[in-house]
Order: sequence, then C-alpha cells, then structure tokens
Amino acid sequence: MKTRLRWGVVLLLYLATSINYMDRAVLGIAGPQMMEDLSLTTVQFGLLGSAFFWTYTLMQIPVGPIVDKFGAKVTYAIAIVWWSLCTIATAGGRSLGLLLGIRAMMGIGESPAFPTNTRVIKDWLPSKERGIANGIFTMGIATGAGLSTPLLAWIIGSWGWHMAFILTGAVGLIWVPIWLYYYKNNPADSKMNEAELQHIQEGKIEQTVVSESKVKWYELLKIKNVWCCMYGLFSQNYLLYMMLTWLPTYLVMERDMSLLKAGFNAVIPWVVASIGAICGGLISDRLVKRGWRPIAARRTVMSIGMLFCLAIIPAGFVSNVGLALALISLSIGGMMFANSGTWAILTDIAPEGTVGTLAGLQNFIGNIAGWIAPIMTGFIVGYFKSFVGGLVIAGIITGIAFLVYTFLLKENEKTVTINENNEVVSP
Repeated sequence: MKTRLRWGVVLLLYLATSINYMDRAVLGIAGPQMMEDLSLTTVQFGLLGSAFFWTYTLMQIPVGPIVDKFGAKVTYAIAIVWWSLCTIATAGGRSLGLLLGIRAMMGIGESPAFPTNTRVIKDWLPSKERGIANGIFTMGIATGAGLSTPLLAWIIGSWGWHMAFILTGAVGLIWVPIWLYYYKNNPADSKMNEAELQHIQEGKIEQTVVSESKVKWYELLKIKNVWCCMYGLFSQNYLLYMMLTWLPTYLVMERDMSLLKAGFNAVIPWVVASIGAICGGLISDRLVKRGWRPIAARRTVMSIGMLFCLAIIPAGFVSNVGLALALISLSIGGMMFANSGTWAILTDIAPEGTVGTLAGLQNFIGNIAGWIAPIMTGFIVGYFKSFVGGLVIAGIITGIAFLVYTFLLKENEKTVTINENNEVVSP
C-alpha cells in the first residue's frame, strides 16, 4: 500500500496560495476605509492596487530560472517571509507614495509563488493527478481572496484597516517552518515508500531530458501553445484582479451595501470559484484517465471555463443585486474552472527542466493584467461614476480567451525537442 505524502505537499501549496491571496485581497476589503482615511481618489486607489504588479510581473521571467536552479524549498520559504513582512509594513503607510513603495516590494516577494507551485506539482505528481492538484492549490485563490472577506471586514470594522494588514501578514510567518520541515525538493528524499515513488515516476510523460540551466526563456516562445497559454492567463487575471481590487468596494459604492454586508456577500463568488477550481481539476484528470491526451483534456476545461466568464457582461446591466451577484459568481467560477487547467497544462508542454521557467514566463504575461485592470477600472469608475464599463471590458477580454483556447491551442502532443545548441525545436 503506497503512502500519500504527495497530497500533504499539495495541501501546503493550497495554504500558501490562500495566504498569498489573502495578503493581496486585504487591500480591496480595506479600500473604502483607506480611501476615506488617506483621502484617496478612485484613480489613486486603482494605482495602489496596480503597484503590486509592477514588480511582481517584471520578476516573473528571472524568478522562473531561480526556482529551477535553487529548488522550491528555500525559494518558497524566503518568498513568504518577504511578502509577509511587506504586508505587515503596509499598516504603517500614511501616504500614497510610501504605500506604493511597500506594495511594489511585496510584489517582488510574491513573484516566485506560482512558478514554484508549478515546479512542485511537476516533481511530486504524476500527469493524471496534476489537474486536481492544480485545482486544489488554485482553490487557495478563492479561499484567500474571498472566503476570508467577512473576517477581514469585521477586523477592519472593529480595529481599523491597519490591524487587518498586521494579522494577515503574521499568518504567513507561521506557514514557513512547517514547509521547511515537511517538504523535500526530491520526493525520493522524503519519507514516502517505494510504492508512492514508483506511482509518481511511472505517471510522468516522457520528455527530452536537458540540463535545467541550458534552455533560455525566450526559446520557449517558439512553442505555439505557449502563446495561447500566456494570453489565456492574462484574460483570467484581468477578471481576477479587477474583482480582487474592486469587488467589496463595488458592492459598497454601486450596490449601496455596508462594508460588513459587502464582506459577507463578497464570499459568494469565491465559494463558487472554489467549486469551479476543484471541478475543473477533477474533470480534466478524469478525461486523462479515460484516455484523452493531457493537452486535449486541459484545453476542453479551459475553453468551457472561459465561456462562463462572459456572464460578467450582463452583471453590469441588471438592477437586481442578487442576480448581479449570481452572474459575477458564475463568471469567477468559470475563470477558476479554467485556471486549474491553465497551470496543469504547462507540465505537459514544457521541455524537461524548464517548467519553472515556463510558468514564470506565463505569469509574466498574465500579470500584466494586474498593471491594467485595477487602475483602468478606477479610471472608468471615476469618470463615468459606474462600474458597468469595467465589467464589459473584462467580459470582452475573457471572451477572446475562449476563442484562443478553442481554435488555436493545439491538441496534438508532438514532442518538443532540444537541439545541440540548447534551442527549442518547435513541432
């Protein structure tokens, strides 16, 4: 009987991702109080929401090779200590300039998270289990961004926005020693038995073995599917970061809710998102087990998820609050349904030793959306006094991703090879 230590690792990734997004989301929940306390306009607050992504995005290309070279154990530990301290430091920000600097530093700390998650899944899970594993850790986005919202809204209402940043930052520091004790870069060095190790090794797709540091990131751009994946994540992140920054404030400003009531109602879309993440992972794995090629299985899930994202467009026009919230929930749920496949598919298309680099490259393009979505939405709200335009733009961007996944992401799994000059030879 085989051990199940790999699922303990997946649980740690889920917790890390939950902490990651809780530390990001607290800004959006604190938004109304911070804008009042610091006399910030909607455009300035949108700029503050965008600042995190200036550095986070730029770090994605260099951080991927760092993960591949130094391994996940040390990289993740340093990253979480870094971003947790920056979260705590946000409580001391009393000016827009200082807060922009702190958020930019926080972006550097969080930059290794998803490349590291993807590398860990690659090393610890067989291909047929990567969909659900990615679904579990991406469910942490919904947990951190939404399920913690009522608690954080209550903390802000009771003790102010400063205390919310201090407490959320402290949570990450608790996770680090558990990770350092439990995780091993090589599964063979853990306490798993031979049966589990064999299960992992036998379930990996055969790929060309290359040195981890030889293939340059720009060589991966020769793989056509990489471009589809990069735009797909960009579209998902546009919707995600718009909601992450503005959802509680949208409910307060556009739907006339109190902050505490908005906090409780903001949970609903993220509950649906959690279900979407798990279902997307389960379905793609089930398809693989039934004989589908992994890329075809992930692509199907990603296309269906992005189709549901279009529900964000009518959400901007309905007058009934419950219906608007239901449509927003369907949209975010679809995004998370697709997101589980977005990360799992990288382990199937990346040449051996480059999955961290490829994840960083995808995350670089994907998180350019973080530069754009918060501040563009803030500008639209400030100019038009309404969120409708922002929701429509998000719907158009995600709708294009549905077309990209459906018609351009190829199902055939021709092997990507590396020539003698360590260059990718595109199929």
